[in-house]
Amino acid sequence: MRRSPLVPAILVLLLAGCASVRQGGDTRVAPPGVRMAQQPAVAGVAEESFGRPAWGRQGEFMLNGQRVRYERGADRLALFEALPAGVRTPLRFSWAGPAGDSVTVCEGWAPETSANARLVDARPWVLSCRWGSAPAAMLQIGEGQMRRGKLSREGAYRRGELTVGLRSAHLYEGNPAPQTMALGYEMLYQGSVVGSLDLSGPLPRLRRPDPATPLGRAVTEAALALALVSEPLPSR
Repeated sequence: MRRSPLVPAILVLLLAGCASVRQGGDTRVAPPGVRMAQQPAVAGVAEESFGRPAWGRQGEFMLNGQRVRYERGADRLALFEALPAGVRTPLRFSWAGPAGDSVTVCEGWAPETSANARLVDARPWVLSCRWGSAPAAMLQIGEGQMRRGKLSREGAYRRGELTVGLRSAHLYEGNPAPQTMALGYEMLYQGSVVGSLDLSGPLPRLRRPDPATPLGRAVTEAALALALVSEPLPSR
């Protein structure tokens, strides 16, 4: 009996569907109108959009009237993808903030793969940034905790005695299923969320304390670094 020519095509479609299920339905395209879920502590904070639909290797943009200039070490950078070969300095940027010019140099490296990373094929790499303005500040973020089968990115920003925790966010509003890729990041101070960076749309969206305060400066500098090593998520 001759096999119908439709059978191979149907099998291909079925296999493609199974592959998307195995990946948790996670894609690089955001559902229309859906946003990163916000913690109650920052849900009422004013949101600021910034940046460009595509970062490219270098460019500049305005954040609330203050200029940000950047240079990236590759056309594409993402903490949830492999670090491009040969890139040791993935990011440099400056921010003309309320406290004066803030200049940042960020390095990246791939540590030894952990059991968690092997399990989920998350290919983590570490981002480490330094700000030289007194007192000097440092940010480091890399592999975090395994939560519901998804490997997060976690770290901290430190300037003097001020420490702001950083963690990736993986939930859409109204959807209990976590996504593999980060939809954004949350910034924590003394255990409470004080800022957030929503990367679920074509432009980053920032919620932060007053940037003229030390805490607001810390949240802003951390958010800029995390946004510039993330690719905008296109909508359908």
